[in-house]
Amino acid sequence: MMIHSTEEAIARIEAIPELQNKLAYDHFTEPQELPFAAYTYKFRTGGADDYKGVQWIDFTLEVYSNPRDISLERKIISALADVEIDSDSTYIDDERMYMTYFRFIFPYKLTNTNP
Repeated sequence: MMIHSTEEAIARIEAIPELQNKLAYDHFTEPQELPFAAYTYKFRTGGADDYKGVQWIDFTLEVYSNPRDISLERKIISALADVEIDSDSTYIDDERMYMTYFRFIFPYKLTNTNP
């Protein structure tokens, strides 16, 4: 089943036990115990000149852990199996943790408000 909204993408990620109550938009205001995750998204619209029928959501999830949590990464990929995911991981020396990002794009159909 294809992802249809940012809310659905977030719900799928929050359903992963290791990330329940450990997911925030952009950043947390307080330090978190590892693992935790943050997400951002941006969008663009497309369609005919006078009607933009589709919004393309560009969603990025950053997961922080130490050591790198391959099991958690597989759960994320499984939860988002119906979208193509670009992913990479890097070690943040100053923070002594890994950051693995997952980026995917999906369409959101806009409702036509024109009569």
